Parts: sequence; C-alpha cells; structure tokens
Amino acid sequence: MFTTENLIFRGFADEDLDGILALRSDPLVQRTQSFSAIAPPPFSKYKQYMKTFAEGSSLWFSLVHKESYDYVGYCCINLLEAKNRDARLGVTISSRFWGKGYGTEATRFTVNHAFKYFGLQRISLDVTESNVRARTVYTKLGFKEEGRKRRGNWIDGHWEDIIAMGVLDDEWAELHPSIA
Repeated sequence: MFTTENLIFRGFADEDLDGILALRSDPLVQRTQSFSAIAPPPFSKYKQYMKTFAEGSSLWFSLVHKESYDYVGYCCINLLEAKNRDARLGVTISSRFWGKGYGTEATRFTVNHAFKYFGLQRISLDVTESNVRARTVYTKLGFKEEGRKRRGNWIDGHWEDIIAMGVLDDEWAELHPSIA
C-alpha cells in the first residue's frame, strides 16, 4: 500500500468490484472509454471479467480517498512487449472526483512507480478525442501524441478519433527529477 497527498494506492481486493461496477456504469465515465465501456448485465459476469482483468494486470492500484475511504477509481499497467520494456497505462476515475487533481496525482504516481520499479523504457495509452480533461493531464505530465486511430470510437451518434500517446523513461526523468 502506498499513499500520496489525497490517495491510497492498494492492490485489487474483491471488495473493489462494486466500486468498479458503479464506476464503469457511470454514463459520464462511459463517454471516456473506447472499449467495453458499459457494464452489461448480468453484473456477476462483468464483475468476474473485471476481477480477471485486475488480477492479470502487471500492476494494479485501486485508488481510495485518504480521508473518506471512498473508492475513487483505479490505475493499471499492462506489459505489452517484455523484450522492449513497453507497457500500457489505464486510468479510470469516478466522475464524482473529476476536477480535483486526483487523476493527475494517480497517473503521476503510477507512471513513476512503473518506470522506477519495473525498468520500463516506455509507457503508452489511448485516450478518446473528446476526453480533453485526460489529454490535458497526460500532456502536462509529459506524454506526447504518437498517432491516431481515425474514427475509432462511436459515441453520442458520431465517430471520434482515439489518440495514442506515450512517454519514454528518459523524458519522464527529465520532467520529474524529484520523483524519478
């Protein structure tokens, strides 16, 4: 278990499944997702899917608010190519906690931890074109746009692009020397 200014970072526990289900069922959160965004019934099957996903991740942090102990969301790292020390970041924050800096705090800690303790040389992610808030956070932290999957996400009756972003270990260390 780790802590930052506002968050507790801990491993996955079965008790997180209701929080994950609520998170992934939130229409505002669903708008930011480009893959299996909706938590479909039967919910027990979806919970099992998310449990398998969490337990299969190279790194999983359930995010809990330090003062209220409310479930805030999760961050995960999945190793894409071990030979190339390349991984993918996933971040999902409950809409109740948007605009408070928790996404930035969670992303910064998770990426730093992955570079420092996993020996990765790059971390990438995908973000939907309309998720300006997340794109701003990722850019501020040092991620760069690397490409686009044109018309890769159907949302609200129209297509939008999925933007691929990434950051390299030396870029991260240069931008975050006090934590790298």
